[in-house]
Amino acid sequence: MFVALVGFGQSYQGTYSTDYFGNTQYQDNKGTSGTYSTDYFGNTHYQDNKGTRATYSTDYFGNTQYQDNKGTSGTYSTDYFGNTQYQDNKGTRATYTTDYFGNTQYQDNKGNRYEISTDYFGNQIVRPN
Repeated sequence: MFVALVGFGQSYQGTYSTDYFGNTQYQDNKGTSGTYSTDYFGNTHYQDNKGTRATYSTDYFGNTQYQDNKGTSGTYSTDYFGNTQYQDNKGTRATYTTDYFGNTQYQDNKGNRYEISTDYFGNQIVRPN
């Protein structure tokens, strides 16, 4: 699988693969490599070569809980209209919406707005909005 994210004049290209144990391995052209693994309880763990470690778990209501080793914890939830809402303990609130054409819009309370789309070749393109 090939992924290219383009935004703010930078190009990120990365590859995903699966190791012997079924964990997903990621490596990009900027030197970051990471591993996604799932434990017995269904929690997803992420760890990269820069010291970041994060855990994603699902609560009773279907919300995804996020916690990393840098003190950030947050919740992803879905509202009545199918939009994904994010809120963390540092005051960030964000919304992901998907339009009729499959493009995703991101907007947060800090004034950031992006549109994420896929080109004809399957590459993801991120544009400031």
